[in-house]
Amino acid sequence: MDALVYTRDDRQYGMFSRIFVEEFPKAAVTRGILDGHMHMEKEYDVVVVDMDGAEGMEFVCKYREVYGDTLVVWITDDRYFAGVAIRLHIFDFIIRPFEEARFRESLKRIKDGDIEAWQRGAVKNSVYQIGCIHVMDRVRTDGSGQGKIPLRTGKGAVTIWTKIRDYFLSENTL
Repeated sequence: MDALVYTRDDRQYGMFSRIFVEEFPKAAVTRGILDGHMHMEKEYDVVVVDMDGAEGMEFVCKYREVYGDTLVVWITDDRYFAGVAIRLHIFDFIIRPFEEARFRESLKRIKDGDIEAWQRGAVKNSVYQIGCIHVMDRVRTDGSGQGKIPLRTGKGAVTIWTKIRDYFLSENTL
């Protein structure tokens, strides 16, 4: 198994690498380059994106567009992106803070073959556009680049995806 991990946190990378090797002894874990460019030279079996806000969102969107068969585990502190994760057929969406056991659970599902058909395969361009283009056309709220990023919503903001997102973010499912 080839795995790619995108994170800015050295401790998190160490934890992800250790758990990958414990669950998949022959795993080759690579740390993704975070230099402002999206390096996507190779397709991996699993990609872990541990980045917050729009940076993580943009990367997940582009990676799913280019490499549809790769399983993506997306870790963020922003619950709002759950709806986008569903539209992009993300394998697992983990909200920070989380326990090691939660990440291990995700890898065990992969190991056990608990993968739905819709979690593999290219995301159609129209889905990519709906889920990602609007996010990339955003405005920062505080000017510092560190604030929360509001997503624009149109007249069709209350959609089935909104209902699905609300269900997954309800207290009963978290």
